[in-house]
Amino acid sequence: MTCPKCGAAVTGNMKFCRKCGASLQNMMQGQPNAQNQPNMYGQPNVQGQPNSYGQPNMQGGNNMYGQPNMYGQPEMQYGTVQPKKKSGLALGIGVGAFVLAVLGAGAFFAINILPGLLKDPKTLFAENVVTVTRNFSDEFTDFGTKPVEAMVHLGMDDSKDSHTTTKITTIESDASGKDQEYALEQTYSYDSGSGDSAYTLSVSMGDASLGTGGVYFNGNEFIYSPANTSSPMVRYELDESSAKALGAYQAIDRYTLMLTGMSSEDEVDWDKQLEDFLEGSLEGIDKKEFEKSSEEYTIFGKTQKCDTVSVTVTGQEAKDLMEGMTKLITVGMSNGGDFDTEEIFGDKEADDSISLTATTYSYKNSPVGVVISVSKDEETYSINLSGYSTGKEKQTIIDIPSEKGKGFYYEDGVYSIDSGYEVLNKINFGEFSIVVDETGKINGEDRDLSGSFTIKTGDKAGKIHLKENSFTGSISQEITDGKGQFVTEIETKEGHATITTSYERGKLQEDKITAPVFLSESGIDCGRDLDDLKESIHSKLLGDKKGKGDSNFARMGNRNSLVRLGYIISLMGRNR
Repeated sequence: MTCPKCGAAVTGNMKFCRKCGASLQNMMQGQPNAQNQPNMYGQPNVQGQPNSYGQPNMQGGNNMYGQPNMYGQPEMQYGTVQPKKKSGLALGIGVGAFVLAVLGAGAFFAINILPGLLKDPKTLFAENVVTVTRNFSDEFTDFGTKPVEAMVHLGMDDSKDSHTTTKITTIESDASGKDQEYALEQTYSYDSGSGDSAYTLSVSMGDASLGTGGVYFNGNEFIYSPANTSSPMVRYELDESSAKALGAYQAIDRYTLMLTGMSSEDEVDWDKQLEDFLEGSLEGIDKKEFEKSSEEYTIFGKTQKCDTVSVTVTGQEAKDLMEGMTKLITVGMSNGGDFDTEEIFGDKEADDSISLTATTYSYKNSPVGVVISVSKDEETYSINLSGYSTGKEKQTIIDIPSEKGKGFYYEDGVYSIDSGYEVLNKINFGEFSIVVDETGKINGEDRDLSGSFTIKTGDKAGKIHLKENSFTGSISQEITDGKGQFVTEIETKEGHATITTSYERGKLQEDKITAPVFLSESGIDCGRDLDDLKESIHSKLLGDKKGKGDSNFARMGNRNSLVRLGYIISLMGRNR
């Protein structure tokens, strides 16, 4: 016999079901048995539900699996002990709590566990690769910006609201007297109503002004005002739709987008990228070749046990898989650029002696990293890519070795430590390396950070006029309610230098966002001719070189904030 409610096996002397607690007294009075009830397999399954890879994980929550279940409790002697009757309210509360517990456990299982169990390892591998690549690519914009902000206090603006941000930087050193000390004043302005924006840079040495340059976007007009007053101003007119679309961006981003002929940032269709990856590079690989296991991986500076999915291929399959994964990375970093992998690597024939193993790592059901290991003969090298964020913590890592073992390494991490943060940035270009390490508190736009940086120049010390090949310094940031300062101290054999910047973000200042009056008789009016504008301001962007094989590949660097800042600074200093 079976329980009419849950279908569990019961005996004739039982008054209550041991599994669900249902009364069995009326079981023989024509009640339907469980075999006639719809089972769970007839219900809609969860395969159509969104998976959890893009959602915040539940690291801070307690799951239901650590709770004691009913099977470990002493069994009730149903034949000799009559259960006490409960009031309807108490019984309702008990049943409600039980239902909520079951639903909670079921929801956790369905959202966090079941998707990985139901998907074949090939699909799971592809989704993991795309998720890590997407998270990594989202951080490409900030590559290299941390050292520049921390050490020389140059940075980007934002378009959150109407404002003018002013940074005044003074540079003092043992090697220069008071009359040779430099001062830089930067202003970043944005009007959220009109979409107007501007960036200005003033330079002085001692009491002498070396000029003020600026770029202004007012309505449909772009105005460049050089610091050298003997150089001509330049005017360019945007069409109305482009000007309106570019109104969502602050001046430095807008300048690069305008010069590349874009009116907005591109977006990547990651669902399409996943589909292409499965139907392209992975199509010829049988799902049986993908293996699930567990290995250790570094997450937020700590070694953690992770679930893995890996595949090993050779020859043409290895070539196809490498090209497919490379395309995902370049598409993400360029924000949708379409690159021919032959343009990047050349049309290399498949080599049967090459073996490629690609492994994805997932921590608490969230993809965190991808490692690609390539072997030929007795040599092996590995590429490590990580993009992972919990909301309060994040890590971005790319490690690409060269044939000599000294390639490119980049790491950017924000690690939560109690109520504070550690911000760590590492960049290695062969023998040249920069490490910035800060600790303190980050609360919205407020900062209270202090730390250090180390620069190793290798054999390039002479090229940057230093006697030693490494030096260190200290850094600090204090910003509260839009006001504060940055301080950098540098100690070298040449002497001591201090860079101090006062920071203030306040109400929009009309005189900082409004361009000087353009006079056509003394300036250059480019009309709507973008090529004429680029020629007039001597603009050279990544990927502009004609006939160069990697021009399209190089163009993806235009999405990087440091590159965009470099374009503006170069423009300001060119005609000084």
